[in-house]
Amino acid sequence: MRNRCRLGGNVHGHSISFSRDQNRRALTPPTPVPHPKGVVDWMGISANGVTKPRFVQPGTKINSKYYIEKILKPFIKDDYCRLYPNGDAVLHEDSAP
Repeated sequence: MRNRCRLGGNVHGHSISFSRDQNRRALTPPTPVPHPKGVVDWMGISANGVTKPRFVQPGTKINSKYYIEKILKPFIKDDYCRLYPNGDAVLHEDSAP
């Protein structure tokens, strides 16, 4: 039976993982993969489940028209009826544009 161990984490914004087989000297960190500086997303959580995430493309200006068309309408179309088939929900948002 092989002795296996795997350790991973995030160091200064880079995902790092180490693995070891039989030989302890085999510990080698992989090449770090750069990640974007930031991401804007919208997602809902409720007692009945979670919504699909909505991602905003970098550089997009979010105004009320964009928010209604790209976030709220898809939420109602794709998630609201699935999560609340009786329509018994109240939408509450924090930090909405």
